[in-house]
Amino acid sequence: MKGYRFYVLLIFLAAVLITSNLSRMLWLNAGADSLSEFEPESPEFREMKLSGKRLASLLEAEAYYGQPASELFSLSWLYRRLHGGRGFLPAQEREYLLLKQAAFTFNRSGYEKIRKAYQKVWDDAEVFPVQENGIVYENSWMFERSYGGLRGHEGTDLMPPENLPGHFKVVSMTEGTVEKIGWLEKGGYRIGIRSPQGGYYYYAHLDSYAQEFIPGQSVEAGELLGYMGDSGYGPEGTSGRFDVHLHLGIYLETETASELSVNPYWLLRYLEEKESGQAKE
Repeated sequence: MKGYRFYVLLIFLAAVLITSNLSRMLWLNAGADSLSEFEPESPEFREMKLSGKRLASLLEAEAYYGQPASELFSLSWLYRRLHGGRGFLPAQEREYLLLKQAAFTFNRSGYEKIRKAYQKVWDDAEVFPVQENGIVYENSWMFERSYGGLRGHEGTDLMPPENLPGHFKVVSMTEGTVEKIGWLEKGGYRIGIRSPQGGYYYYAHLDSYAQEFIPGQSVEAGELLGYMGDSGYGPEGTSGRFDVHLHLGIYLETETASELSVNPYWLLRYLEEKESGQAKE
């Protein structure tokens, strides 16, 4: 009789486990299925927001799982959908594996869209763009700008400790290819680098270039591009209309847009934190 009760209990526990896992997968399915093909064009995605806690969690997760930021961000996006906005914790290895399985099983297309979009922004970025002390910046993405008509600020402004044009070095955050070079009325002397994953990194208001770059030329991460300036807001050569700074913009090509801006602020915070941590080691 004892043996019979033992087997009944065993069957019951197995049924509970199977039901629990089935419920779990159905729940994950609902989350994975909610990843739209056009997710990368949503305001939430473009803002790229990271709290201080999530930034620390991302850095820890990269080391823990040995996976690139793009995959962790994509799974974190799904995790937040399922948990009402709560972040992804690196110690939850089982959760990580289940999320990945759900994403690949139930909505691989939607997951791949968002992962590839994250790749374009995060996986190629290696270096903070101004290797000088005292650089400050704030989250000013989509703040109102009025020159040339009302518009949103499609980037982050990095301000030096002194208002000295031609003094502070600007380096490439990524390896890549020079795509655009020269004067723009709003951007002054600018250079645009296309990274290997497809992100377009835009450095504007330069005082001068480090060399005579030409479209198609290769650059390395950390390579000197030029010097911070105050050029722009007028015909070529205009300067002094604002303080010296670097305007950094990051753009993606999506299903419906050839140049869709995303917020560089959190990527800059991430790179600064990462470089600071490496310096301490």
